[in-house]
Amino acid sequence: MNQLTIFDFVEDEQTADTNILNKIQSAFPGWEAIGYTKTYEWNWKDGRQEDYSAIIRRNDEYLWVHVWLYEDGRAQPGYVQRSDFEPHWFERYEKQGKRWLWRSLDDRNRVFGIARQNVR
Repeated sequence: MNQLTIFDFVEDEQTADTNILNKIQSAFPGWEAIGYTKTYEWNWKDGRQEDYSAIIRRNDEYLWVHVWLYEDGRAQPGYVQRSDFEPHWFERYEKQGKRWLWRSLDDRNRVFGIARQNVR
């Protein structure tokens, strides 16, 4: 039996920003971005950079990725691309006050179902 946590409930049904999803998607051609959280923001002399963790999908394949979005519109894949993500990965960010935003509740539920399967 899986134990539910506070993160299994959607509090205010806030959805992901389509512009951010599109920018994330541009770093991974052929994949669609379905959820993300901002992990860090950098202020450089030549502009701002935002770091994100995201979930992308292609058909029935899902990956946890990192991506860097730049103020000038560039998007660059980070070093992390993993398919073995687990629920506690999401909970760690939530506990730090970093909210995961999803394209839809169905996407979120599908991803959490896969994360639970990865624990086994």
